[in-house]
Amino acid sequence: MRLDSSAARLALEVRDPDLLLTRFYTFNTHTHNLAQLPLPEAKAWWQGLEDAEFGNLYLHGYGNRQLGQHKGISAYKAADQSKLWEVAEMAFYGTMSGGILAYNPDRPELPLQLINPQTGAPTGSTCSQQEAAEAVAQYSRERFQDCLYPVLYRQGEAYFAQVQAFLEEQLQVQAVLALEYAETEAHLVISFYTSEESGKLKNELAVFDLDGKLHQKMEIASQLNGFGSDTFFIFNHKLYFILNKDILQVFQLLA
Repeated sequence: MRLDSSAARLALEVRDPDLLLTRFYTFNTHTHNLAQLPLPEAKAWWQGLEDAEFGNLYLHGYGNRQLGQHKGISAYKAADQSKLWEVAEMAFYGTMSGGILAYNPDRPELPLQLINPQTGAPTGSTCSQQEAAEAVAQYSRERFQDCLYPVLYRQGEAYFAQVQAFLEEQLQVQAVLALEYAETEAHLVISFYTSEESGKLKNELAVFDLDGKLHQKMEIASQLNGFGSDTFFIFNHKLYFILNKDILQVFQLLA
């Protein structure tokens, strides 16, 4: 799942490893309209979601399928799911304010190229890997200024123990292994794991106000073998998360 904050859209990749099927969707966070990209099923399995920005979805192909090497970039317009362009020989590196940074996977020592995000044409600008990393990091701070991702705390870290004690006091639960924490001007949002009788894990999500009063608590996954990251995020005062691995749910966070 990738967020295009400039267009207020989500891009989603859904994979079924048993059937070797992959589907890509674009979700309008204003209208709640979900649309699927019209890709051939045989080809879609060998593509993956890189990013979403500038009103587009950017997918990668594979150069070496055994090693999982990314090669090829395809761009689709989110508004109507039409294909904009494809660059077969380059690989996606990241997004900066001027467009898409790409590199040659067969000659990774060469400078990275800046690509026009709407046409796929090189702009003529190049940069080193260090310059590319700095540009992508800077733009990431700008594009996600209205988006809040949780911080992951693992068991054994000081902040894990503090939040674990808070959950035990408020909910009478024992959080294990890891948890994710985010704080807004009015809410605390915590994703945490508890042990099930089977020995596997249950993932729950809880929303509190700043006084510690519980506003919402729900189970979002069960029978898990381990913990994950980015189990939720907050965008424009709305809480987004995946329920049971296949349902996107959105909650309005009221002040």
